[in-house]
Amino acid sequence: MNAKSRYAWAYVMIAPTLIGTLVFWLWPAIYSVYLGFLKSENFGMDNRWVGLANYERLFKDDEFWQNLKNTMLYVVLFVPLTIVLSTFFAVLMNAKIKGRSAYRVIYFLPQVTMAAAAAMVWVIIFAQDYGLLNSAIGTHIAWISDKRFAMYALVIVGVWGAIGFNMLLILAGLQGIPRPLYEAAELDGAVGFRKFRYITLPLLTPTLFFTSIVLVIGATQIFDSIYLIIGKTNVALPSVRSLVYAYYQNSFIYYDQNYGAAIVNILLVINLILTGFQFLMQKKWVVYD
Repeated sequence: MNAKSRYAWAYVMIAPTLIGTLVFWLWPAIYSVYLGFLKSENFGMDNRWVGLANYERLFKDDEFWQNLKNTMLYVVLFVPLTIVLSTFFAVLMNAKIKGRSAYRVIYFLPQVTMAAAAAMVWVIIFAQDYGLLNSAIGTHIAWISDKRFAMYALVIVGVWGAIGFNMLLILAGLQGIPRPLYEAAELDGAVGFRKFRYITLPLLTPTLFFTSIVLVIGATQIFDSIYLIIGKTNVALPSVRSLVYAYYQNSFIYYDQNYGAAIVNILLVINLILTGFQFLMQKKWVVYD
C-alpha cells in the first residue's frame, strides 16, 4: 500500500468524528454567534439584524451579573476541591493496597450513573426533614432550598461526580513517572511526603494542568444538577443559577433565542479568557523536563 492510499484510509477512518464535530459542535457555535446579533420573530421565520442590542440588554441586566457571579463561585469552589481529592485518591489507588481494582471501580461509578437517578438520591440525602445528611450530623438545614447552602450542595454533588474520571487521568500520570527516580531519591534519603513533594508533584503537573483546563470548562457549563436537584420553582434558584441555566430559560422557556445566544457567546469568551490565562500561567508551575 502506497503512502497516498494510507492517507486516504486515514481520512476515511476519521471522517465520522470529523463530520460529527463539524455538524454538532462547530456549526452550532457559529450559528449561535450569528443569532446573538439578530432579533427573531414569528418562531424564527423572520430575522432582523440588531447589532449589539442583545449584548447591551445583557450588560444592563442585573440577573446576568448574578448568574455570572454564581458560575464563577462554583468554578472557584469546585475545581480546586476536585483536583485535590482526585489527586489524593489517585495516589492511594497507585499504592499497593489490597482490593485497589475494586476501589477504582467504586470511585468511577458516579461517572457512569444516570444523572437523573443520582439526582433523586441526592435530593433524599439533602432533604431537610428526612434527609440522610441532617440525620447523620444532627442538623435541620434546608440544603437545597436555602440560598446560604444551595451552592455548597451543588459543589458536593459536582465533586462526587467528577472525582472518578479525573482520578483516572491523574492515575495515568502517576504511572508514567519512572520508578528509578523514586529509587534514586530513597538512596538520597527522601521518604514519605518528601518523595511526593519533590518527585511526584512536579512530574505530575502536566497532567494536573490538563485536568484543570477540562474542569474549568466543565464547571462553567454547570446545568444538570441545577435543573434536577434545585428545580425551576426553588426559592434558592437565583443564588445558584448559572449562565447555561439562564441560556436554557431564555431560549426554551421564554423563547428568546437571541438573548440566550448572547449569553452563551459571552460564556464562550469567558472560557477562552480562562483557558488563555491558564496557558499563560503554566510557565510558572508546570514542569515538562
